[in-house]
Amino acid sequence: MTNDNTFAIEASSPPSPRMIGVVWVLYFLTGILGTLLTRGILVPTDAASTAHNILTHASLWRAGLAVDLLSNLIYIALTALLFGFFRRVNPTLALLAAFFSLAGCTVQIVGELLRIAPSVVLANPQLASAFGAQQVQAAALLSVTLYRSVFQISFVLFACFELATGFLIVQSTFLPRWLGWWLMAGGIGGLTFLWAPLATSIWPLLVAAGAGELALPVWLLVKGVDSAKVG
Repeated sequence: MTNDNTFAIEASSPPSPRMIGVVWVLYFLTGILGTLLTRGILVPTDAASTAHNILTHASLWRAGLAVDLLSNLIYIALTALLFGFFRRVNPTLALLAAFFSLAGCTVQIVGELLRIAPSVVLANPQLASAFGAQQVQAAALLSVTLYRSVFQISFVLFACFELATGFLIVQSTFLPRWLGWWLMAGGIGGLTFLWAPLATSIWPLLVAAGAGELALPVWLLVKGVDSAKVG
């Protein structure tokens, strides 16, 4: 006997490619905004200046955290849309791509705790009295430095997501294969964050390869897909 719920899922229409493009671009915009809000606050070589900046610009620091969290929530929604879009190409690979993407978002969201910690620690006068101002400032700088390392871990997970999604595009009949190869090139580049010094030394190449993730939503917005070939 056929399960009605299963039939409904299989028969449902895939998400609109332009909807996916809009959500993807919205993610980029929120990510850029989050970066701009906290730009210049962190001084990697100066714990005292970093602590001063975080306290002086506390509202901007927390606003940046809120926007970054929002961007992760948007990417989770995007992940669900992409799974629905590509599951007809290869349901197993589409599910694997979704898992990698959700894992990357989870790592970034958990990592936000390391960005919340400095504002909490620095604003607590009892901690400064107990451990001394310099120790508290050093702890705050250590926290945001660790966050950057955690963020790099998420790059590896998103690299796997790009590899899987790129392969899905190559397998599909409704998107240009060059978009898939470009996305996979970005995924290969993202894997270099397994050894951060390598990624840092070739960052111009990573930017060029990673631009595929911007090219795809632009294509979906401008060109869309041949709906007759999606089903």
